[in-house]
Amino acid sequence: MAVAFATGILYFALGMLAPPLVFLVTWKSPKISQSGRSAALDNEYPFMIGFMEVLAGGGVSPISALRRMSKMEKIFPAASKEAKRILVDIDVFGTDPITAFEKAAKFSPHKAFTNFLYGYTTVLKTGGNVTDYVGMKMKETFDLRASKIKRTTDSIGTLAEAYLTVTSVLGISLFTLYQTQAILTRDSGGMTSLFIFSFLGIPVISVLFVWILDGLQAKQPFVDMRPYKLFAYCLPLGVLIYLLPIPVSYPLKVSMALISTVLGPTIVTNRYTRETRGLENALPDFIRDVAEGRKVGLPPEGSIEALATKDYGKLTPAVRKMASQISWGLSIGKVISTFVSDVRSWITKVAGTLMVEVVDVGGGTVKSFSEMADFTRKVNETESDRRAALRPFVFVVYMSGILLVFSTFTMVYFLSEPAAVLAHSPYTANLGLATVDPGTVSVLLVTSIFDSWIVGFVAGKMGNGAVSDGFKHALSLVTISIVAIYVTGLFIPIKFS
Repeated sequence: MAVAFATGILYFALGMLAPPLVFLVTWKSPKISQSGRSAALDNEYPFMIGFMEVLAGGGVSPISALRRMSKMEKIFPAASKEAKRILVDIDVFGTDPITAFEKAAKFSPHKAFTNFLYGYTTVLKTGGNVTDYVGMKMKETFDLRASKIKRTTDSIGTLAEAYLTVTSVLGISLFTLYQTQAILTRDSGGMTSLFIFSFLGIPVISVLFVWILDGLQAKQPFVDMRPYKLFAYCLPLGVLIYLLPIPVSYPLKVSMALISTVLGPTIVTNRYTRETRGLENALPDFIRDVAEGRKVGLPPEGSIEALATKDYGKLTPAVRKMASQISWGLSIGKVISTFVSDVRSWITKVAGTLMVEVVDVGGGTVKSFSEMADFTRKVNETESDRRAALRPFVFVVYMSGILLVFSTFTMVYFLSEPAAVLAHSPYTANLGLATVDPGTVSVLLVTSIFDSWIVGFVAGKMGNGAVSDGFKHALSLVTISIVAIYVTGLFIPIKFS
């Protein structure tokens, strides 16, 4: 009867809450859609302006650049949509270009893009130099991006401190309170609450922090899903290792299971990351060398063939392959398009696509290649500065994971040993004080190891902007945790099963 009454109350509450929730979702949907549109364009905006600047150096007007960009949904998904909105007004409704740009600026949710469009229409009306204007906006865009990286770094620093406080300091405080309760009252309810906090609370908090970080950090429209797929395949292996009757301690067994889930993804992610960064680091040098070849009179095809013997690190096999294909008689556009389709780095795809456009619109002038080399160098430097600024916060997250294990070990010792002494004292033996049995200690250590594994994913998102980079941090933290348990056990006499 009581269950039916409670169920009825629940259904009534849901029925009362449903109408206002539907109203709020409907009311906020346009604003949410507008915010998502602005965020997507914000990630591509520097590359969009760089694309226009390089093509402007070859004599291509911004509206012609937008026509080309509208066909690049796979490279510029958000920017291509904005370009299509402008082109629909011009080609379908017959609006003149200046009016179409002003209309797009009026309804665009992205402030920088709005200012660019208004400035462009002003330059057209006053008869100014469009190429100089686009170049000025390019410099301004990278200056703003550098300022945004600094602001983002400060915000992530605050989040790192908050995450350390919630996971470590709060965890230590709760452990102290619940362990004291268990020792003095023989009540295990506090420990149950601690398990809920460790196995449910910290994962939920970590997901929330990852979601907040995702909103703060600049993202690329292309995400390599291969490490995540491998992680999904490795999860059953971890469950199997956990269920097998392996004759090792419980913390070591759980550590083996957790390590098995991230070991393969860590190896794959590290290989892909080295390949991607190697391509991105070598690309500015390659494009600059092509520009130097154009200065001495070589065509783009001849410049690439002449560079086949030069070492570009991870880019060397691709350069030699392009040179071979050109020697077979393939067009340079086809050769570079094949290169773009083979690589996984979004920045490399952008540079390769831009190279195809430069060759297509003007035969690859010296000025166009020089501007493209400067653009790719600026992009590479910006990405390097972003990673360098975020790298110190990974150390903070590591401290959080290590403190979880170390504090668990020390708190068990400092709270259980005095209770054991008092339990054997003739004056306090009748108080019924309890000590922590080895099985409970093992479970407590397992919670710390599991939380360290979760913390590793936050470290990856915080330090590199990708959760996949957290596989190696999760592996490192679990390994450090299990080693710390056995090393600490040499100095603190705590038994665990």
